[in-house]
Amino acid sequence: MNRTFLFTGGFVATMDDTVGDFADGAVLVDNGVIKAVGPASEFHGVDADVIDAGGGVIMPGMIDTHRHTCAAILPGVGADHSLLQLINNAFVRYFPPMSADDLYVTSLVGALEAIDNGVTTVLDCCEVCKSFEHAHANMQALVDSGIRGFFSYGMNDEQYPGDVAAGAPAHAARLADVARLHDTGTSLMQVAMGLSHPGTVPFEETETEIRFAQRRGMLCCSHTGATKHTVLNNGVRERADRGLMLPGHVYIHCPSLTHREWQLIADTGGKVSIAPETEMQMAMGIPPFRACMDHGVKVSLSTDTVHCGSPDLLSQMRLGLQLQRCLDNEKALDQGIVPTRIELGVRDALIWGTRNGADALGLESQIGTLAPGKTADIVVVKRKRAFVPSSYPLGTTVLHANGGDVDTVMIAGEIRKRDGVLVGIDLDALRDRAKQTFDRLNEEMSKLPPEMSEAELDELLVTTERTARINFARAYLDASSDGRSSWRSDPTV
Repeated sequence: MNRTFLFTGGFVATMDDTVGDFADGAVLVDNGVIKAVGPASEFHGVDADVIDAGGGVIMPGMIDTHRHTCAAILPGVGADHSLLQLINNAFVRYFPPMSADDLYVTSLVGALEAIDNGVTTVLDCCEVCKSFEHAHANMQALVDSGIRGFFSYGMNDEQYPGDVAAGAPAHAARLADVARLHDTGTSLMQVAMGLSHPGTVPFEETETEIRFAQRRGMLCCSHTGATKHTVLNNGVRERADRGLMLPGHVYIHCPSLTHREWQLIADTGGKVSIAPETEMQMAMGIPPFRACMDHGVKVSLSTDTVHCGSPDLLSQMRLGLQLQRCLDNEKALDQGIVPTRIELGVRDALIWGTRNGADALGLESQIGTLAPGKTADIVVVKRKRAFVPSSYPLGTTVLHANGGDVDTVMIAGEIRKRDGVLVGIDLDALRDRAKQTFDRLNEEMSKLPPEMSEAELDELLVTTERTARINFARAYLDASSDGRSSWRSDPTV
């Protein structure tokens, strides 16, 4: 079989500043590696399987730095939810009935949905690690889908199955599961550490998780500063106080962080993933694009969860770009200035969703741009319903296109979608299996207590915040007692 492909017939957006873009360009791929990029005229007569972009855009595969494939079986269920509503209902109602087989199906659906929308790499944050079998099922679904990325084992404070006691024994059992899974990683799919939500567990458990990942060279991530006016999911200063802000850590959301906390992330080589749609809907605060840029942290993008948002990263690019443009314009208008130029461009949004995502996941030497020597993760976006050609292909890709316009997807040199159809997948059989899982889970949920009331959610917030304040305070006391604390001598901490 010919392992050489030629992408041609469209605008090549390499996202590489040294290579540049080509209005009528081509990308040559051989054995999974990009061999050459340039004007299409330079590739006449090449013996290759030709993929005609049909006037569309040839670009790097999109990179989603925070996605929950475990949510894919129940799209839209949180369409009108706040963050507290969604979290509580997910952990109390949606996730508990899931068997390992259910999780395999929903994660396979979620991964294929990502590929179908042009996402070639994902940091998949699993919140249903109820047992080793569950975690392995999610991991296996990702492998079977052919997507690239990381399976992030969520270290949630839940009862471990069997006769393992809650607390420290359950935590140790989960770490053992992560170690077992870590040894099963593949060339495309690796295992990452998803920290227990900061503050919800004793701080020594957070430190144990971070050190565990550090010793094994694992990518580590955490939902951080996800909601303003609460200490929940923060812990940035506590981590800094104990030397736990390690380079490459992915901090997810971050709208509530202070200048000092942003500076700590920047100074320690941290990465940030922004989920524009869920952050705007679920009362987390304004997505922190400007804070990222002002502190020299590269923006990367997240779809988060289809419980309440779109599955395609193009939507997140568009939402994020237009939101930040609006905020920037309004700042000038509030000063009595009529803006005469727009600072952020559509290319910035594409960079957020491609090469910055690669940087956030430590894969920038392999993917994220179309350049000779890089691994061939390539997407073709065609505006199939357009009446006229685009006068600015990058502009129409970001502002007009959606996941349905993704025509071709290649991951590591393998075609995963072509002519608008996923390759090698029995879609009818998968839809039948997914529908059976959907029906069973909905039947199980119908037997559960109703969703929590607003008053109950408010009381839960008060109780959880009290626990977080205690755990963070103990982190300072423990660090101070063994001589590691810096807070006494640094009033800015």
